[in-house]
Amino acid sequence: MGRKAINKERKKLTIKAELWLQDLFYKLQDKDLDVLTLDEIAELIHISKSTIYTYFRTKEEIYSTIVERILEKLESLTYEKLFKGIDLLREYERLLLNICKIVQHISIHFLENIKLNFPDIWKKVNSCTNKILNTFMLLYKRGMSNGTFNVYNIELLLIMDENFIMNVITNSKAFSKEQLTLNELVNQYLVMRKRALVCS
Repeated sequence: MGRKAINKERKKLTIKAELWLQDLFYKLQDKDLDVLTLDEIAELIHISKSTIYTYFRTKEEIYSTIVERILEKLESLTYEKLFKGIDLLREYERLLLNICKIVQHISIHFLENIKLNFPDIWKKVNSCTNKILNTFMLLYKRGMSNGTFNVYNIELLLIMDENFIMNVITNSKAFSKEQLTLNELVNQYLVMRKRALVCS
């Protein structure tokens, strides 16, 4: 018997496949993605390698799909222009809280693995990050121009937001000594930001 054709068209992901993909996402957070084999991936989620090949050709395709699912949720929060009369502070809070809910299960280890070993996937992460930061920038610019926010260097504010989302939220266990939950951590950040941003 001959081997299956490598270029065989892959099936569209079923609901069941989406579920095991989501399960895999949680189990990959502490793994070295570059050395993980398809056999090991299949073992992690208790499915056969042939089932994986039904949907994916390579492990990079798997990682890419997992990351894309997260990025789709994040990009749904972003926009390119602001509506008139928007409550800037409330919108800032809404954005930050929703972003944190989406990324809270991503570890720094996972992000670093993607960045170091899968540049094409990382480009997608960078593109989404830029859209998020652009949305924050729109809020800052409007708030500073209409007197809602104090005037600061916007690039500095964006670096702080990016660092909080990419490094603090994805490493919230570092705050376990203070017994802070992720929710408490986010709320403390919001309180600090509001005190600094909002004109009294």
